[in-house]
Amino acid sequence: MKSQIILCSGGARSGKSEFAERLALATEGRKAYVATGQAFDDEMVDRIKKHQERRGNIWTNFEIPLYLAEEWQHISSVADVILIDCLTMFTTNHMMAHGSIQGQEDANRLEDTVLSELEALLNLIKASDDKIVIFVTNEIGLGIVPDNKLARYFRDIAGRVNRTVATEADKLYLTISGVTIELKSQEVHING
Repeated sequence: MKSQIILCSGGARSGKSEFAERLALATEGRKAYVATGQAFDDEMVDRIKKHQERRGNIWTNFEIPLYLAEEWQHISSVADVILIDCLTMFTTNHMMAHGSIQGQEDANRLEDTVLSELEALLNLIKASDDKIVIFVTNEIGLGIVPDNKLARYFRDIAGRVNRTVATEADKLYLTISGVTIELKSQEVHING
């Protein structure tokens, strides 16, 4: 059986991570939790700690902020159901590792780097058998246009990251205010 890709999206504190965890726990197989967040301040240390406490010891845990494709073999060797939380932090980590973004050329280079890494991971997942991979991401493009260039670059890159995974996903869930709906089956295709 080919592997399945699931994307769980929603706003901050919408309940998307909790939904993704329940979905993974309701699925047969060994579980892995891949956390992409990094603690650079006390608030993030606390946030990571709360996430770890909520997960308990059911999961094999990985902390991989950047190079998910490089770690795929190891992750997939110990788990059948893999939750990656989250693509937004993955994008943020690449942005921070990239250094200063002075203009569109730097932003394009960053986007190419992030999408290249993500596409390598998606190809590895699709080449695997019997894996269920659940991605979590933030839907950040629904608000106002940010007032600064860096935030606009981030919003645009994160949107393309989400779209790349959504295109490959077998299922796409959106959580708003704790209510989750499945969207992929509702997708409209227009030819021409």
